[in-house]
Amino acid sequence: MSIKSILTIFFCLMTRAFPFNDADADVLVQSPFIISYAAQDSEYAQNAAAILAEAYEEIIYDLQLAKADSFYVYIMPTRKAFQNAVQGRLPSWTGAFAHPAYHTMVVKSPRWHRSDSFRTILIHELFHLVVHHHLGTRDFPRWLDEGLAIFYSGEERWKTARALSKAIATNSLIPLADIDYVLEYHQAKADLAYQQSYSAVYYLLVTYDIDAIRHIIHALKKGESLQQCFLLATGSTLPDFEVEWQRYVRQTHRWFWFYEIDEYIWTLIFVLVVLAFVARKIRNKKIEKTWQQEQESTSLNEQDT
Repeated sequence: MSIKSILTIFFCLMTRAFPFNDADADVLVQSPFIISYAAQDSEYAQNAAAILAEAYEEIIYDLQLAKADSFYVYIMPTRKAFQNAVQGRLPSWTGAFAHPAYHTMVVKSPRWHRSDSFRTILIHELFHLVVHHHLGTRDFPRWLDEGLAIFYSGEERWKTARALSKAIATNSLIPLADIDYVLEYHQAKADLAYQQSYSAVYYLLVTYDIDAIRHIIHALKKGESLQQCFLLATGSTLPDFEVEWQRYVRQTHRWFWFYEIDEYIWTLIFVLVVLAFVARKIRNKKIEKTWQQEQESTSLNEQDT
């Protein structure tokens, strides 16, 4: 029996733990990835294999991580299939998810879901699987996990930082530790959490380089506390790092929200035009009423004479 056949059988046994498995799904094996997909998504499965292979090599090289035996990728052929996979356990804004305990990611087929880049979604979820495979049961801060996933996937929507800029202006930044609860947030607050995560990771990389990330991840693996990891990697405690980062974003992102001012201006212009139209209508009616009253007064005067 070939290695591919053994992996396929093992994959089928593994999928019994998942209620969203499609018994008619095809399987593409390209170590370490085992991809389940519907026949009509064959091209997307091939693309996914290539994307994941390239990103995987980059991540494990950058972070100096050991390779995993296998990761399972489910490309959901329909919206209903994805909803069955989620089973109400994740917020409605969820576009994909990773299940590190099972080395599994679940993504929507681009054939019916076109709002996000298939490439960025795959790489984002892959990062979660790779880092948690390395850490095992060790905790990893959600903001660091999400921020690095965004960094490697190159998701542009989290780099605009407009929500972050508005939060700075309104003094409503989310404490980094609270981002652990991002899946409980409504979408607007979740968007802010993701922007903050990327921003904090970007600041960490720019200031302390990739060595700091490596040190934190490997020290966590050895059982060091998060506080000790940050102190050794950056020379600052985690609270001090957060203060540094907040100072940085206040200096660099305070006025990002101003780029949306053109939208507000056009809205204001529209409102002013409507108000001017209404005011003109009211004025014209008053003029008409005044003319009518004058005509009636003139008619009465003529009758009296």
